Amino acid sequence: MAASCYAGSFLPNTEQEKSVNVSFAAPENLTISFDQVPGLMAGQKPAGMNIAKLTVDSASIKEYGARGVANTTLDAAGSAWKITGKNSGTILTVGFSNNNMSRGHGAQMWNGRSWFTFDTNAPLDIVTIGAQNIPPDTYPITVDVVGYQP
Repeated sequence: MAASCYAGSFLPNTEQEKSVNVSFAAPENLTISFDQVPGLMAGQKPAGMNIAKLTVDSASIKEYGARGVANTTLDAAGSAWKITGKNSGTILTVGFSNNNMSRGHGAQMWNGRSWFTFDTNAPLDIVTIGAQNIPPDTYPITVDVVGYQP
């Protein structure tokens, strides 16, 4: 057997120089707290009474979308909905406060649903919609929140 006497070689006139910019984005995250207003008492309650507060904070995201999660929402964007007492089965109507709605940025479509958008780092009040006689019970409230880039 004969040994190969050919060595590999570079091909002239084929050299090219390419570059790319590699960018690392800041992580997008929301810090969310959702709390009951302290000291709630059963009985006849007026429209617009604060019952819970949603706070969405972020250093990088300036707005977020929110909507109530329930079997019965009263509008397409989920700004008002019905909740049910765990023990009594009593149904209450709740939603975002008029004050927050007036400071919001309107509804936007995402994932096949309409979401009202609000500024981060500002609380969103959940209130009673209409005067209601509220019996003693525990009423679960659920909201869905997503970051929004205008």
